[in-house]
Amino acid sequence: MFQSPDQFVKIQKDAFEMFQQAALTTLAGAEKLANLNLQAAKATVEESYGKVTSLLDTKDVQALAQSAVGAAQPAAEKFSAYAKHVYDITSETGTELAKLWEKQVAEGNKSLHAAIDAVAKNAPAGSEGVISLVKSSVGSITSAMDQVSKAGKQAVELAEANLAAATKTTAARAKKAA
Repeated sequence: MFQSPDQFVKIQKDAFEMFQQAALTTLAGAEKLANLNLQAAKATVEESYGKVTSLLDTKDVQALAQSAVGAAQPAAEKFSAYAKHVYDITSETGTELAKLWEKQVAEGNKSLHAAIDAVAKNAPAGSEGVISLVKSSVGSITSAMDQVSKAGKQAVELAEANLAAATKTTAARAKKAA
């Protein structure tokens, strides 16, 4: 299927570059998540210190109860914001990886079609039916992969819509509780 060793080397080099891009994209996403978690941890420590200090200064049971109720709404909103940030980071990373995958598949399909065409040019007489069957099979597989990709994108859109609805519901319930 390869016309020369250079073609084989190029395919291997392209695959290695794609692997490197995927690894760097994944690491960038992990770095963003780690930074988000560090920021959340720092904020939690600072807020906890402030709340404990405030509770220790409270002399009245009624004021203590109001402090506890007042803390519920901001905590729910902060958790909701944190969850949205996590989702955004993972979604962005997933989208970048999907783009890399789609590019790799497109290049692979192009190479496969070129190889089939090269084989067809050099095939003995009477093998047109087999070549046609191979081309048809490859076309069917490509079509099936496109359908899976579209279904995946629709699932992501649905998940985003559900996350937005859950965020609104959580915020509304937190406000009611306060």
